[in-house]
Amino acid sequence: MRETSSDYENVIRDLWRPAAVRKLAREMADIAAEALGPQWGAVRRPGAEQMAARIVKGNGRSRGLTAVVREIQRASLHLAHPRYIAQQVAAPIPASALVEPVVAAMNQSLAVWEMGPIAVAIDRDLMGRFKKLFGYPKEAEGSMLPGGAFGNLTALLAAREALAPGATRTGRFRIAVIAGEQTHYSIARAAAILGMGRESVYRVPLDAAFRSDAARVPEAFAAARKAGFERFILVGSAGSTPTGSFDDFPALRSIADREGAWLHVDAAHGAGLAFSRRLRRRLEGIGAADSIAFDPHKMMFMPLSAGGVLVRDGARLGQVLEEEAPYLFGSVRRWPDLGHLTIACSQRFDALKVWLPWRVYGGRVWDALVTHVCEVCRAAFRYCQRSEALAPLHEPQSNILCFELRARGGTDSDRVHWEIKERLNESGYGYVSSTVLDGRRVLRLVVMNPLTQVSDVEDVLRRIEAMAGAYRQGEGAAQKSPRGSAGGPVSQGKQK
Repeated sequence: MRETSSDYENVIRDLWRPAAVRKLAREMADIAAEALGPQWGAVRRPGAEQMAARIVKGNGRSRGLTAVVREIQRASLHLAHPRYIAQQVAAPIPASALVEPVVAAMNQSLAVWEMGPIAVAIDRDLMGRFKKLFGYPKEAEGSMLPGGAFGNLTALLAAREALAPGATRTGRFRIAVIAGEQTHYSIARAAAILGMGRESVYRVPLDAAFRSDAARVPEAFAAARKAGFERFILVGSAGSTPTGSFDDFPALRSIADREGAWLHVDAAHGAGLAFSRRLRRRLEGIGAADSIAFDPHKMMFMPLSAGGVLVRDGARLGQVLEEEAPYLFGSVRRWPDLGHLTIACSQRFDALKVWLPWRVYGGRVWDALVTHVCEVCRAAFRYCQRSEALAPLHEPQSNILCFELRARGGTDSDRVHWEIKERLNESGYGYVSSTVLDGRRVLRLVVMNPLTQVSDVEDVLRRIEAMAGAYRQGEGAAQKSPRGSAGGPVSQGKQK
């Protein structure tokens, strides 16, 4: 049957019918509120794979839109559960999560001022707040981004142009990247994307606290110089992914000055500590970096996605990203066209969810939240110190702690650690993660939910102790050692 124009008009009218839109908004808000509230059931329902397959294959038309969304929410991983302590994804601040439908409905594009005048003004005010927070000058420049990987890519792009003027146009440059062993993989990926090559990344060994060993940074520079490199980007980590460790930024700045290097700090995880009166000393010296990447969707407890980048000399960013597009750019306004400051062409109004609580509640809200989750993590550290079954592997510098079984059990130990994590997570009682430190698989917790209390973390650790006891008594199932994407082969080195 051939569709008529009236048929199309009916479809459009049904989608935008005011009463239906308001009803749908209320129903979606109710589902969102359920996701944001404390979850006292399972962190993740057992049988998640089968549940996901059933939802994907189900007949959504017969059940209705709201019913499908509610089923998806209830089958999801509940980040608001106080015993979720697995990865660096936050239980978001309710106000920031609930304003997201407004952002989507307004659908402002920030590429140019005239496409989102209020949005651009708020975005610029937010970046000004970040400049003050990190001790950057007014002439610094940057933008909101989807996450730390984009921040690192943007910063290295600005660094490449600063170190090799004209490189973006000519493609002629040779730059080495000096980075610690726990530096996020997105740095090596950015080097590959920008044409530097993964082999241009020279690793710095870690010290006893799993920080880049500042005393050994010159060795990496020497190795790069021996290979023919004369220009360098030195990368520091503010809250490394495996252990949450913070590098010595004043020391790295001194080395960068001596070597003529660009200093970039990947603060994707740890930038939020700048709000904490007790913990901001971890970021001492970060304001002297040439560029910073940071993620409010981590320690500022924003919903995904919310990342950012700042370049100390803002002109460096504009030089490398300014483009000719007469259908967009050309007007002179109080606020700049953000299309000249970001890799994105369609810049979403992600600034609102970060700016809103900062504007209404003030920075003290993050002082409370950041300090709390780090204190809960320290309580987990103290518990492992006292435990007969668990041993901490480092003193936490933020909200991340790696620990292991005291009785590792020889060659089977890596498998046991992996299986304990898998069994705990599948049970839904708690949720932790795993990594590799010093060549062996260990357990890892990350406190990313301000609703998590000391008692919640201790309950999870007690459950792990009980599971470890069962393995010691021979009750652990003899499963195949994890390989590939599931667990990955254990490799030599400090972390994986």
